Amino acid sequence: MADIKKILDEYKLAWNSHDANKIVSFFTDDGIFEDVAAGKVSKGKKEITAYLNTFFIDFSDYKLELKSLFEADDWAGSEIVSTANHAHSSIPGIPVTGKTFSLRGATIFELKKAKSADNRITMTKCHF
Repeated sequence: MADIKKILDEYKLAWNSHDANKIVSFFTDDGIFEDVAAGKVSKGKKEITAYLNTFFIDFSDYKLELKSLFEADDWAGSEIVSTANHAHSSIPGIPVTGKTFSLRGATIFELKKAKSADNRITMTKCHF
């Protein structure tokens, strides 16, 4: 559990610094990122990066807080709290609200545990 906690803490820091490249580094090359609330599925590092860059334009002050954590075999999950102001909208038909929100949810990760010397754990799927 300590390794996954450390990795998810680093993942949170990448989100809070709005570093799309760092976030994507946690995924396998064929990783999948699903934003359930937005109904958006991004496949592969290029699509995930493009999605994140747009996300950080729409929510330029986005912050992620990780709460509880679990790990079971090749799966991990965390209760999260997301906060941001909806200052821009890249999605046609969805107007900017200008309002700040705080959203409690869960993120589920499917993991690939490397057999290499660095024993890196990467995500094959993330349901946000």
